[in-house]
Amino acid sequence: MGTSPTKRYELRVEVFKALAHPMRLFLLDKIKERPRCVCDLAEEVGIDKSVASKHLSQLKRAGLIEDAKRGTLIEYRLVAPCVLDLAACAEGAIVAARKKGMFEAEARQELVGSLSTPGSRTDA
Repeated sequence: MGTSPTKRYELRVEVFKALAHPMRLFLLDKIKERPRCVCDLAEEVGIDKSVASKHLSQLKRAGLIEDAKRGTLIEYRLVAPCVLDLAACAEGAIVAARKKGMFEAEARQELVGSLSTPGSRTDA
């Protein structure tokens, strides 16, 4: 059975909401390396365990990570590594567009500057 288009987009929105915080992206990068417990993640990224736990809960609710009990610890692992590829792709496109925009702005500035400098225009 297929999912309605509305439901599909709602699911995508949940994923993007979960990705909409730099710390959650950082945590995903760390979890991508290997499964980790909240205590290790919190220490490694320099935040309180309760803060890390809240971020992990949002990522889990979006279906991007899952947890598994290992002894007395709960380890988190990435189940959708493609989201990090998506983030890297978007970042690359944005950086390229900004560079292009900066170069275009600089070229316009040079053109305006050359047109307004006395003696720089040649009259035919």
